[in-house]
Amino acid sequence: MSSCCTSGDGKPGVTFKPIPETLESPYKELFPAFDNKGLVRAEPGGFVCHQNFAENCHKIYNMKVRSDDVWIRTFPRSGTTWTSELAWLIMNDCDFEGAAKVGLPIRSPNLDANYINHWDKFAAEGSFDKMDIITIDEIEKMPSPRVLKCHLPFYLLPPNLLDTAKVIYVARNPKDAIVSLFYFHKLVNLCTYTGDLEQFVDFFLENKVLWTPYFGTVLDAWGKRSHPNLLIIFYEDMKKDIRAQIRRISAFLNKPVTEEQIEKLVDHVRVDKFAKNESVNYAKEIKAGVGKDDPTNTFVRKGQTGDWKNHFSPELNQKIDAWIEKNLAGTDLKFVTELDQQELPHYFIH
Repeated sequence: MSSCCTSGDGKPGVTFKPIPETLESPYKELFPAFDNKGLVRAEPGGFVCHQNFAENCHKIYNMKVRSDDVWIRTFPRSGTTWTSELAWLIMNDCDFEGAAKVGLPIRSPNLDANYINHWDKFAAEGSFDKMDIITIDEIEKMPSPRVLKCHLPFYLLPPNLLDTAKVIYVARNPKDAIVSLFYFHKLVNLCTYTGDLEQFVDFFLENKVLWTPYFGTVLDAWGKRSHPNLLIIFYEDMKKDIRAQIRRISAFLNKPVTEEQIEKLVDHVRVDKFAKNESVNYAKEIKAGVGKDDPTNTFVRKGQTGDWKNHFSPELNQKIDAWIEKNLAGTDLKFVTELDQQELPHYFIH
């Protein structure tokens, strides 16, 4: 069985086909949230997703892009929440009071989040309507300027996006992204994973995990880096000098910020504050049943560059190094996987 995502004029875009291995053991036991139905892959491009996204991708592809939109694109667990909170505040004149009143998933919705599975199946009885979930139809009606985010490659987004709106792409080194995505799968019931890290890495490198292939999305953006409407930011640069990156975002969005506002923004994303900020930490969704209430594994994690060293064996690290080298061959993209100095533990950047 396959499904086709089409553009507004009826021309075919991509075809989604089931990934056979995700329908078989041990995968279906390790990823029980997919109800033995596995995942599907978009061709061309190879993007891996849930069938729910395949059936609804046209809604995103045919969205009306506005000239004052800000779209934030990332591979998951690469600075999405942190960047969208900063961008929203910069675009809204650092309205911290307004930000505290409305959850980030409503202020800056994630376009593909609704379709990683069927949320209503996992929500506790009576709690689904209380979660900060917003539909594409509602996003279309949001007042300008909109700050939207997603984990999708350009070919699944509106074709006129980059020529119409501002796009910020945040890239994180793949080693730390893998570790963080592993913990995300342990936390979130929508895509829960019951196996160990080594098995997860194998599935990740074989492009059998939601949102993979990693390099497909990153290199897609890297190849467009000279476009005036695209700003590429590296997670590790955020860790190194958050103030400099706030200034870059501000200049790119043509929204000046004062030194006083910069210091307030920096303080706002201190990990001790961000972790307790229910506007951004998805506590409401966790309590509603779509995630596990586990104090040792929260949505706001450590955000540390180089944390992979605490998780990878030498053999596993060697395997990942070879994968990175193969995928970066012939490109000039380079990643920083360790930092001598970083602003942790004070700042959270997921």
